[in-house]
Amino acid sequence: MKTIDISEENLIIKNVISVIKGRNTKHHKLLTVNGRHSDAFVYLLSGRCEYRFGDGMEFTVHDGDVFYLPYHSVYSLYITSQSCEFIFCDFEFENKNASAALYPRENVSNINSLFVKLLNVFKTAKRGSNAECMSIIYSILSTLQKSTERAYLPKNSKRIVSDAERYMQENFNDSELTIPKVASLYGISEVYFRKLFKTEKGVSPIKLLTSLRVNNAKKLMEYSFLSLEECAVQSGFASLQYFSRVFKKELGTTPGKYRQSVL
Repeated sequence: MKTIDISEENLIIKNVISVIKGRNTKHHKLLTVNGRHSDAFVYLLSGRCEYRFGDGMEFTVHDGDVFYLPYHSVYSLYITSQSCEFIFCDFEFENKNASAALYPRENVSNINSLFVKLLNVFKTAKRGSNAECMSIIYSILSTLQKSTERAYLPKNSKRIVSDAERYMQENFNDSELTIPKVASLYGISEVYFRKLFKTEKGVSPIKLLTSLRVNNAKKLMEYSFLSLEECAVQSGFASLQYFSRVFKKELGTTPGKYRQSVL
């Protein structure tokens, strides 16, 4: 089934589950979710965190950013500042096959008032508050969709994509290299960068980055004196566990079994 982009689709919200304001302190790895129970919009009030998804997508979230977590998504969350404060809304889209997305603060002005209003209305629990909450979520969705429309098509788009591709080829072994970071180098949003890159190259930037890392790891694994962890780290993977999961997803076998076949 095709994965949809919520920035491009006319979606129907079925139900509002909860709206919560929370705070988490720093952890190396806060949690892993193996199949999210609902869709969610999250607005980061303060702090910084990282999300790494089972499909290889990664993004770093800063205060003021908004992001979407789809139903049934698989991901790990890392807190990279001393703490993070956020407002999140769990709800249900009628369509259950959307993709995660990050909307940077510079593209979603005035979003703060919508999330604060949503939180306050949900807490009142008065007659009609559910319908009002759904209306506010539609407003949030509309704001996010309009933020991607504001992205312009640069005249030098082919050069941007070419330069970005070369940059990833030269720096893929940096574990801190992410698609949002590459997009920021060219002054465009991650959502728009992904669309532009796929249009020009026929493949998503995260797919290219993952392929560069996996292929490099395969070459290193031919040297028996390098441990699997060393092969992973030198190829840009933050941990052996993450490398193993991505490797098996890409090649259908574990790194250990692959190494046995090439040594």
